[in-house]
Amino acid sequence: MFQDSVFGELVQYLTSMLASFEKYFPEEQNTRIKLNLWIHNPLLTNLQKPQSMSNEIYESLLEISSDTSMKSLLTSLNDFWCRIRSEYQVLGKMALNILLPFPTTFLCETGFSTNAATKTKYRNGLDAEPDLKLQLSSIKPDINQLTKNKKQFHTSH
Repeated sequence: MFQDSVFGELVQYLTSMLASFEKYFPEEQNTRIKLNLWIHNPLLTNLQKPQSMSNEIYESLLEISSDTSMKSLLTSLNDFWCRIRSEYQVLGKMALNILLPFPTTFLCETGFSTNAATKTKYRNGLDAEPDLKLQLSSIKPDINQLTKNKKQFHTSH
């Protein structure tokens, strides 16, 4: 009797958990992931041709999956598709269009923190975009080179 009630509660709990998973991971999302499987694992040898892909592009994808030298390039998906983009332009563009809208959590948090620091009470301008572009850039300016050709127009008093 006790086992039956525990078993019933366990079944009920697992059923509700399954319904919860279906809410967070709907079937249409699984279908989209399956359609874009070639992006996430371009070296699979048994890739099926997506309906939206032309035969010519699919042949390029098969070339990539059969090329053993591509395995060394696959460190991260974004890097991989950027590296082969010159040789396989259409495939690279298709893959990057799907991958690029998803920034990492770190980049989002960095941008938010930078924006919060920029918009303090000491600097409360309405448009922080020019400042953010400079602050979020990974390019470090060469200050000596930038100031080398500048002349001081206003002399000291």
